[in-house]
Amino acid sequence: MMLLLLLLLAPQASVAQPGVKLMMSSKGLDYVTNVITGWAQEKLLTTDIPQISGKVNIGIGSVYYVVYDMKVVKVDYPQPSVKFEENAGLHMELCGLSIAVTAEWRTKYGLIKDGGTLDLALFDVCVESLLQLGKDDQARLSVSTLTCKAQVGRVYTKFHGGAGILIQAFMDLFPGHIKAMTENAICPLLEKEIVNLEGVLAAMNVTYHVDPSLILNNSLTSDPVIQTSDMEVDFKGVFYSEWNPMEPPFPSKDFMLPCETGHMFTLGISQFCLNSYAYACLTAGLLQINVTDSMIPQKSPVRLNTSYFGPFIPQLPKMFPNMLMKLQVFADEAPAVSLQMDSLSLLLSAAVKAYAIDNTTTLHPLFTLNLTTQFSGKLNIANEKLMGKMGFDNLTLSLASSEIGTFQTTTLKNVAIMGMKNGFLPKLNEMLQRGFPLPLMKGVALVKTVLQVQKGFLAVFSDVQISPPLYTEEEL
Repeated sequence: MMLLLLLLLAPQASVAQPGVKLMMSSKGLDYVTNVITGWAQEKLLTTDIPQISGKVNIGIGSVYYVVYDMKVVKVDYPQPSVKFEENAGLHMELCGLSIAVTAEWRTKYGLIKDGGTLDLALFDVCVESLLQLGKDDQARLSVSTLTCKAQVGRVYTKFHGGAGILIQAFMDLFPGHIKAMTENAICPLLEKEIVNLEGVLAAMNVTYHVDPSLILNNSLTSDPVIQTSDMEVDFKGVFYSEWNPMEPPFPSKDFMLPCETGHMFTLGISQFCLNSYAYACLTAGLLQINVTDSMIPQKSPVRLNTSYFGPFIPQLPKMFPNMLMKLQVFADEAPAVSLQMDSLSLLLSAAVKAYAIDNTTTLHPLFTLNLTTQFSGKLNIANEKLMGKMGFDNLTLSLASSEIGTFQTTTLKNVAIMGMKNGFLPKLNEMLQRGFPLPLMKGVALVKTVLQVQKGFLAVFSDVQISPPLYTEEEL
């Protein structure tokens, strides 16, 4: 159970360099261990234990037995020790576990049958295991058991019912029999659970939809890097168009997460990852819009008609008098995000194709403008959302082609700047203030989260608060 939580806390992630990195510190591992310990103790108290059966050789033959209807009445679950094992995985050690159960029992020796109730307790159970974490051939996180050993300190039994010398001999030998049986069963049971967990991990998708048009490839780029103080998992972290998947035409660059032991987790999101999202939007055809006069607020002084544009393009109202206009705006390049210390900039490059609309709704091509705009701003995290505020920096405007002859774009540029400041920028900041929810597992909340904008990547430092259940069986 604990390994499942540790592995699911990492989003699943081949490019040369990772786009996303996740680091768990020793503080995070200790917290997760504490949470799992509480859950495990509660679960043990309500666990249905299957019946056990077997035989005990009493020297003059074997007594066959069945112990059934077992109920856990008390558990002493000590704090386990879970540590990072450098270049391997996790070293887990649980010592001092004690558990008491009540049960029914039946025995058979030849024609002699007997039965009654039983009080059974296992004391000072110790389990030590080393689990290896790696990357499978499908670039998913994998887990396997490297070593395991188990020991039971002592067994206490008290039989109620039964009589006779043969049954007494069975009762005397039963504790040693149960001790050996338990020690031999613990590691195979643990290994079975690890195999089941490996099956869950192998069934997980490494790519998934972030919306109907875009997918995220979150496959691992390498084996987890494990040191004694932390574990780092590197993911591809690249977005693609669902219908037109293309590799970004720019390289990924490696980055190093800051060494920060005060938080449980550190998440690094590279500039490459953010720009791959922008490129995926471009290849998916999402970065285009048709603008008509009806979309402009009535109080705006700017109107989309040939009369309004007459002072900027004198020949336009003469060639197409009193006509509404339509602007076809589309990105000719992917938006580019640049991350510097404590700030970011956003560069937008677009083409604007203008049309006149006559009374028959026929479109008449007029001209095409090239538009480049740069914004800069700040990011922050609040209420488990990535938020921010951008400011306008500059805008360049040039005439790419014209069906109505050449004209100067200087005054038209001023109109475009006004439109950016009064129209586009407020909507952009409104969207940024609403924020983008961070991808979190159900039942996991961020605590004391800090965002740093570094050169080339975002670093998110956070503690977490975990409340069960994280997943239901159906969700897994």
